Amino acid sequence: MRESHKVDQNLIECEKHGTSQYCIICRHLREKIGLEYFAIQAEPAEPAQAWCAACDHVLEQERGWSDVADQHADWELYCSQCYAESLETHKLVSWVEGSSPED
Repeated sequence: MRESHKVDQNLIECEKHGTSQYCIICRHLREKIGLEYFAIQAEPAEPAQAWCAACDHVLEQERGWSDVADQHADWELYCSQCYAESLETHKLVSWVEGSSPED
């Protein structure tokens, strides 16, 4: 796992890539390859976010991001380059508009 830490409200320091905007990714996309995933593009006040189809199923069952859905996702902050590299090993299902997992 890459070592990183948040340096301010929107930035993260990655030991591999340096300082960049942070992104949020579920544990399944971090631990596996070849999964289908959903994503939200970064906006000025919100980071880019991605979660796998299994997390999306829990999200639908919970009717939104809840403690149960957040626990299932086990979110982690990634730098924007680590995020992009991780997602290259998966298949995008859909871009999503809506509330973030941090809401």
